Amino acid sequence: MSAVDQLQTLLDTERQPSNPLRPHQVESYAEEKKRLDEIIHAPSWIEGDRGQATKRHRNLDKMLAEQAPRRSDRVNEIKRLADEVLERQIKPAMLPREVMRRNPSGAVGAFLRQEQGPETKRAIREWKRAMWAIDPESKDPDHTNLERFRPEIGPQSGASTFMADAQIPGVFAMTPQAKANWPAEMPAQGTVNSPLAQVQAREQKEKKPRAPMSEERKQALRDRLAVARQKQAEKRAAGG
Repeated sequence: MSAVDQLQTLLDTERQPSNPLRPHQVESYAEEKKRLDEIIHAPSWIEGDRGQATKRHRNLDKMLAEQAPRRSDRVNEIKRLADEVLERQIKPAMLPREVMRRNPSGAVGAFLRQEQGPETKRAIREWKRAMWAIDPESKDPDHTNLERFRPEIGPQSGASTFMADAQIPGVFAMTPQAKANWPAEMPAQGTVNSPLAQVQAREQKEKKPRAPMSEERKQALRDRLAVARQKQAEKRAAGG
């Protein structure tokens, strides 16, 4: 029997609700019951729908009895099984934060197969039931939030998180080693030794010198231009 099966059997034996009410819901319903009690037990001369209030009070009693989480007497055993389910079945199925945020190729399919798969969803449901059985009155908003356990790809190395095939690929960045070897004092932009000035000087140096044009070449270009102008003048005269 798997850890999920053992945990589900244990929680069912203790009659833990399948979808427990949260503490703020329990408090809200308890406050509503007090208000209904005042209507039900009010003096006869005070108007109020006592029949409807009694019906609603009875429904709230049933809801709290069936859906409110109960503190278990077997906390240690439930905690052990819940931790095992979390480590062996839930965490391995969760995609890293960077993959969820940047959505590279295949991320959607992997999410549907893994995190949204029936076995993982069942494990998550039983883990959350177990957490409320351990501490049904927890005020921690992240008491059953699994996002705090979502893994990271690895140590952040600056440029290591760039994903070329992702919907949000990110940008290139310098690694810690590159930053450590970069000059401590960069030349100011616009100065002779600035990176831009160095690149411009190198490009200027690499440009091939243009050979001077001969007089014969110049005369041929002038003659060609004169012929073109003459043709344009004749065309305009013919059109006029």
